[in-house]
Amino acid sequence: MQQINLMFFGDVVGKIGRKALAKQLPVLKEQFKPDLTVANVENLAHGRGLTETTMKEIVEAGIDAFTSGHHVWENPQGIPILNDENWSKKLIRPANVDPKLAGQGIMRLKIKGQEIVIINLQGQLFVPQETSSPFLAFDRFWQEISAQNPKPLVVVDLHAEATSEKMAFANYVDGRANLVFGTHTHVPTADAKILPKGTGYCTDLGMVGLHDSVIGFEKNSSIKRFLGETQSAYELQNNGPAEINGLVAAFNLDTMSIISLTKIREIVDI
Repeated sequence: MQQINLMFFGDVVGKIGRKALAKQLPVLKEQFKPDLTVANVENLAHGRGLTETTMKEIVEAGIDAFTSGHHVWENPQGIPILNDENWSKKLIRPANVDPKLAGQGIMRLKIKGQEIVIINLQGQLFVPQETSSPFLAFDRFWQEISAQNPKPLVVVDLHAEATSEKMAFANYVDGRANLVFGTHTHVPTADAKILPKGTGYCTDLGMVGLHDSVIGFEKNSSIKRFLGETQSAYELQNNGPAEINGLVAAFNLDTMSIISLTKIREIVDI
């Protein structure tokens, strides 16, 4: 049996998230032996978007490829990176947005002779950015993918707020995508499972960021916003306990079926 192990991390939030990965990723790689390691980077640079410096930092930490979400366009320094031909081979943003926006929504990688297609899509419920249907967007990609022989292994990062939308999407693509996981809420869900037609699924991977926080941001700055005391930006904290949330998916390449789904949730001191 030929096996491939894929490791995914939820939204990496700011400096403490980057430092947590740099500290713990060697241990996790030794434990799980991933052939590919992927992280969501929409919050990489101080919680909003990315920069070349922060991207290089996370590459040095050991991340191979990157998905994102609607915050990725909020840092002007990151826009050129999304269009850079060297970065765009391993960095994607949601595919179902205005095509005039920087970046692309799908990447193709070859690991152990197996083509892996990673698609980044964004939900429509409670998301401020206008998007087309992720369901129909997947259908369009699937028309092309399904015509290939041999077929690639298909992974989807659905960056969305609503758990119901993520669950509905996963069941819609069950048997077509090999793995669907959600990102964006920063709260890990305990529902990693294999759907009836064989698709691996987890509603949200969670985040890599400050543990004693509100979704990775300093908790009092968040509380003040809910009390209507301020509309200032959320604050970030660079030291303290950090949580690392992710998922490892092991596949049998002979049958293109999932062997196992293993949740990652660790707390490290930064």
